[in-house]
Amino acid sequence: MENKILAGQRIEGSNKIIGGHSPNINDANPKYAVETIKVNADGTRTVKYITQFEDGNLSKIKTSTLFPESWSDKSIIDSVNKIGNTKPIGIRLSTGETLHRGTVNKVEIDVIKKGNDITAGYPVGGKPTPGFNPIK
Repeated sequence: MENKILAGQRIEGSNKIIGGHSPNINDANPKYAVETIKVNADGTRTVKYITQFEDGNLSKIKTSTLFPESWSDKSIIDSVNKIGNTKPIGIRLSTGETLHRGTVNKVEIDVIKKGNDITAGYPVGGKPTPGFNPIK
């Protein structure tokens, strides 16, 4: 899961990539070609990127919100785990996944869990996650 959150993960049988929120996704990294679309008020960046898979295929263009450049991969994973341990604010009825939201160092983070397992974690960048019913 950490690799999906940080570097992105290929969807099996396709060239689509999911995840990918580390500030190490940048043009200085030879694994990626990155275009910054917007720098958000919280220091996160909305980008479009591609990467080349081990089989030589290029990924489809992925739009992603990256954590601030000052964040280490360890601080990202620690923050995702911290938010994942909070009370859920939403539930996706079709899958039973829960949505957890919190702020660490002024960055709002959404975490999705299936049972006790984190399946996704990323900076919101001003764009909350759709598809969840509020938990009252």
